Amino acid sequence: MNADQLICRALVLKVASRCNLNCSYCYVYNQGDRTYRFQPVVMTQSVQSSLLNRVEEYCLEYNLTSFSFIFHGGEPLLAGADFFKAFVRNANRQLMNSKIHPYFFMQTNGTLLSEDWCQLLNELNISVGISIDGDPQTHDKHRVDHAGRGSYALVSRKTKLAMHLLRNRPGIITVIDPLTNPSEVYAHWKLLSALAVGLQLPYATNDVPPSRPSLSAYGDWLIKLFDIWFEDQALEKPSIGLFRQMIELILGIDHGWEHLGQQGPAYFVIETDGGIEPNGSLKLCGDGFTKLGLNVLDTPLKDVSKNGLFEQFLGNRYALPTVCQQCSVVSVCGGGLLANRYSQHNGFNNSSVYCQDLYRLIQHINWRLKDSLATKTKYSSNRNHETQLQISPAA
Repeated sequence: MNADQLICRALVLKVASRCNLNCSYCYVYNQGDRTYRFQPVVMTQSVQSSLLNRVEEYCLEYNLTSFSFIFHGGEPLLAGADFFKAFVRNANRQLMNSKIHPYFFMQTNGTLLSEDWCQLLNELNISVGISIDGDPQTHDKHRVDHAGRGSYALVSRKTKLAMHLLRNRPGIITVIDPLTNPSEVYAHWKLLSALAVGLQLPYATNDVPPSRPSLSAYGDWLIKLFDIWFEDQALEKPSIGLFRQMIELILGIDHGWEHLGQQGPAYFVIETDGGIEPNGSLKLCGDGFTKLGLNVLDTPLKDVSKNGLFEQFLGNRYALPTVCQQCSVVSVCGGGLLANRYSQHNGFNNSSVYCQDLYRLIQHINWRLKDSLATKTKYSSNRNHETQLQISPAA
């Protein structure tokens, strides 16, 4: 498979271009890109109608029977309840008439969640992810409001409400801070009753690398967390997406992850004005870097991949940096997130700023899997007089 054969199966919809928080690491507002200032505050009706038409024609063109919409921002709940009622109603009516099943997801900072919002999200069948960075001190270091006040107390209260009221228990997304204690972060997730956790390395490029106390600080932190998670025998424990994805890739199963593997991403971003962009993290590469002159108002989705930056984004697993091509773990890391490779001097022909971290983590997980399989195979052979390969319940 190459970049031209990758099929878009989801759109990340920037339904609101403003946010009621001012997180220091946000690539939309605080990493140099200023284009949000010129975007409509909320996605316009004409853009909504046009993008549904584009999705319908695209799905029919490629015989897709389902398609996903991921509501994003800014803070998507700022778009208001009427926006989501209308969008979901129109998407269901239009796409289901063409035998295309729409699925809906949302990533929110959680501050605006309420009983009414939870009831509506249940009615509309929108699955939710909430951003929360561990304990109060860690969260409030970066996730502050526009007056500089920490948001942990509010977000944790709203997260607990959502965990109780939403039919599909929300997932948690946490940006990693290597100065924290992994065991305390893990305990915090369990305290929140999280069943699904997404880990996010801080957004960075080779021009502006991440702050770290040592070269492999993020890898060391992740290794400690992996061991805690892997050895946790609790019946109900968080499913940590990064670790499960790496395990699957080590075992040869590649579902096409954004950050990992060799299949590459399968989504586009739609801004409030209808602009079609690749991954939002590419805003780190420069002010206006993702602005390509493409818009759902006049551009079919099938034509998007012909654009130069989209070709790089969609084909980044097939045009790996020179340094990655002979690496022993490239089938798992896939070269890492495209933005993490960028420099003004070499473009994307650099290793990821997290190369050493990912390498150490993948090697460690591979070793733990082999050790676990060997132990369980030996145990099963002795007990049942036959070899039974079993993955640890924690894997």
